[in-house]
Amino acid sequence: MNCKSLSLLFFLQCCIIFHLCSAPYTWEENRKRIKLTAEEAALNELFLKQHAEYNYRFEGEQLVMDYILHRIIYVNNPEAIQKHNRLKIPLNNVLEVLDIRARTITKDGKVILFDKNNLKEIKDEESGNAFKVFALEGIEVGSEIEYYFVKKMQYTIFNNVALQMDVPIKDVSFRLISPAHLKFDFKSYWGFPEVKATKEGETNVYTVAAQNIPGLEEEPLSFFDASRQRIEFKLAYNTARSTARLYTWEHAAKTFFALVSQTEKSDEKPLAQFVASLKDDATQPLDSRVRNIERKIKTSIQVNTETRDKSLSELDRIIKTKVSNEEGMTKLFYNVFRKLGIETNLVLSCNREAAKFDEKFDTWNYLDDYLIYFPASKKFLSPYTPETLYPIIPAHFTAQKGLFIEPLTVGGVTSALATLQEIPALPDDISYDNLNITIDFNSDLQTNTVRESRMFGGHPAAFITPYYPQMTEEQRQKMIEDMLESTAPDNKIQKWNGEVKTNGATDEFSFDVTYESAHFLEKAGPRILFKVGLVIGPQIEMYRDDKRTTMIENDFNRRYDRVIRVNIPQGYAVKNADDLNMSVKFNDGERTTFAFVSSYKMEGNSMVINIEEFYKEIYVPVQRYEDYRKVINASADFNKVTLILEKK
Repeated sequence: MNCKSLSLLFFLQCCIIFHLCSAPYTWEENRKRIKLTAEEAALNELFLKQHAEYNYRFEGEQLVMDYILHRIIYVNNPEAIQKHNRLKIPLNNVLEVLDIRARTITKDGKVILFDKNNLKEIKDEESGNAFKVFALEGIEVGSEIEYYFVKKMQYTIFNNVALQMDVPIKDVSFRLISPAHLKFDFKSYWGFPEVKATKEGETNVYTVAAQNIPGLEEEPLSFFDASRQRIEFKLAYNTARSTARLYTWEHAAKTFFALVSQTEKSDEKPLAQFVASLKDDATQPLDSRVRNIERKIKTSIQVNTETRDKSLSELDRIIKTKVSNEEGMTKLFYNVFRKLGIETNLVLSCNREAAKFDEKFDTWNYLDDYLIYFPASKKFLSPYTPETLYPIIPAHFTAQKGLFIEPLTVGGVTSALATLQEIPALPDDISYDNLNITIDFNSDLQTNTVRESRMFGGHPAAFITPYYPQMTEEQRQKMIEDMLESTAPDNKIQKWNGEVKTNGATDEFSFDVTYESAHFLEKAGPRILFKVGLVIGPQIEMYRDDKRTTMIENDFNRRYDRVIRVNIPQGYAVKNADDLNMSVKFNDGERTTFAFVSSYKMEGNSMVINIEEFYKEIYVPVQRYEDYRKVINASADFNKVTLILEKK
């Protein structure tokens, strides 16, 4: 559910027309090249200018929005030219393209204007989205690429604009113009200056400008879009109607609750029959009931995200056709649980990979996706993601706030109460990838026989368990082979089996495999070099010494418990066993939040290695980056451990 589509529900019932007095924005017709410093001229790529503008105006009684984007980009190598020589203008919600201009100014000052005859319109068959597309000509190293376009669009009540790129921006600006009675609120993020408001005649003019915005580097364990400097904005007041604030969290709770909870008379009979078909057993524990209901609904109803057909949110049609959209699935789940007397609350939040939910700024831009919350278990269900089953929900909805909507009945009338609460990440012991490995040396001492048991639970299992039962035997074996490929590229599988278990706290996938490999062994004269660290598979490395600019952000809490039993060949002894003893921990006060600890013990001629690795927090501040990096690199360091076996 994308709340931007809700703008059609909230037509502003005000027919007062104002003349806009603010001068229209356009580009400079006959400009010179922009002067650069020596440092700027040496860059491969530089945004010389970026201006974004939103102009709200009435055409008759219809509110529309003109969106303007103006960019000037300095390109100083072939890669930058390739990146920017083709312009693609999205046409979603566009009523009319009012203007498109583009030009190239070479390093010698030659101006090459865009030929509008080269403009094409294409449509993405998969998404249905249309675009205006054209290529720019005459670009050479050192050129300035400039383009400017104006689109008349359906107005938006909530929006945002990103004002930081992966390369530096010399001059960035933003402007929003609206009739005087339509007042907007703004919030800037990650250090971008705050928007200032002025009055020009009978219009509000909101502006902000900044210079020399640094490029934001994409860093591991960080989300680029969520870390960019940006502005969120919303229509906050329509003073022609009242002085009350518009589109508050309370208003959102009532609106979304009504969308999901309300049913038609025609829904009641098919809904009752559908609920009966689920064969819910009210004597079972809540978790069992929820998992049974979810599994049956998700395996019987298909979710279609490629169409805007509103009938896919109608319960009677969903039950009949077995096809739904995201809002329809939420509506179905909510009303099934209501019929069965299972208490639930709706929750709305957003993908934190794009932006973190900010409870202090009540834009409905954050209300992109539904969850269902069970107060009795304090757990969540994601109604339209087939790969996540209760209590697993997509990790990007966790570790941030959400809008919780609790039904409230007063005097026989049911409404909704809004609260802002945390959607907690699941603890590390829910999501695991565990190994139990036994290794023998074959008689030639050139190959090993490896017996490996691997168990996935929680998030790591979520992308296997729903699909494994539907796979053919060949597909299953290919999956096992692919999993072994990165650990032992030369593996020769002797036997294997896999299994999905659904009777635990979460679904688990496990497999057992026996294979032969020479990948872990080398001979060095009379010595045997056994690369024991490689048997756990490749690990994330963060060895670079670059200064960190964004906080660490894990997808989900997780742990890795590994037991490796190495049966030492008769007549040999390990000379450097202490290399296996590693202990790297990240402490937050008295609590250990991240750790990699490995140790060994001898049981006769068998060396038993135990590894415990866990990550118990999602966020790590920049100032603790070095501490966290040591834990991450400890597992990569273990990869490099090679045992030296010598004859006794």
